[in-house]
Amino acid sequence: MAQCRLPVSGGSVLDRRGSAANAGRKAGNLGAKVPSERAAGRLDFPAWPAILDPMPNHTVRRLEPVEWQAELTGSFPGQESWIELRPSKVRLILCWCPPPCADERSARDTARNLPEGSRHGFWIAKHPVNQQQWQAVMGSNPSPKSKGDHFPVDSVSWQDAQEFCGQTGLRLPTEAEWEYACRAGTATDFAVGTGEYLNSQLANFRGNNPDGKAPGAFDWLFRERTLAEGSFPPNAWGLHDMHGQLWEWCEDEIGSGARVLRGGSWFNFGWDARSGNRFGYAPGNRFDFCGFRPCPSSTRTSQPAGRRPGTRTSRGAGQGVQ
Repeated sequence: MAQCRLPVSGGSVLDRRGSAANAGRKAGNLGAKVPSERAAGRLDFPAWPAILDPMPNHTVRRLEPVEWQAELTGSFPGQESWIELRPSKVRLILCWCPPPCADERSARDTARNLPEGSRHGFWIAKHPVNQQQWQAVMGSNPSPKSKGDHFPVDSVSWQDAQEFCGQTGLRLPTEAEWEYACRAGTATDFAVGTGEYLNSQLANFRGNNPDGKAPGAFDWLFRERTLAEGSFPPNAWGLHDMHGQLWEWCEDEIGSGARVLRGGSWFNFGWDARSGNRFGYAPGNRFDFCGFRPCPSSTRTSQPAGRRPGTRTSRGAGQGVQ
């Protein structure tokens, strides 16, 4: 079984087997001393409060994204690779979704629904496809509101997404893959923040309708549009905007020919963005709250259609299939 490793922002990895960088900090001691190695300039990470740093030994290694190739396996959760969308040479960044660790029961349970070819880990786009990437392949920009290279492309149908994938050698994720990537080993409703609530500091949704019972689930901001990618914190595997921003098309059929959408959107309530929530539309429908994030095609396997265990159907937006 693969070693559990914790990703750190900036493409780093926190390795439980590492040594050095041990400041001898104790829980609750927020005034912990900086290690002498860091003071001497030999370490490139900040001194973390001990309350957030329960493990005794750490090292931080920084790895640059590597070019994706068929059968490429990541070394740690959230490791990044990239592919070029030819002929434009615009890059699309992928993140590694690992097989579950031995102590991650919730991840093991979710992994049971994965296609056979993805149970040993798979890659998925770090962000929904943005307008620069879409335009480089398709030659036009269908997004009517928020425009910019690094804003997600919206107003694309499932059929449009399939055409994009066909021209780039990519594919849509299965519904089970999408949820596994979204949860990133968690069992809570959300995979950002504490996981117990969602507010508009954590995701782009109808923020005056947050979800959760914790004090953090406060009414705040309804932005009424998409925002640039990377505006909100990622989950533990480096994936941004799995909650809110845009509903994301999946490969699966939800019934009567409609296709599955996951993740909620800027237009929807907080509870619509829960990890286990699902929705559906006809494959030809285009809305400014729908987009997609693809996977490399080498992991494609058949997956039966229908409801996945642990999911519930959203009320959604408009006249979607429920």
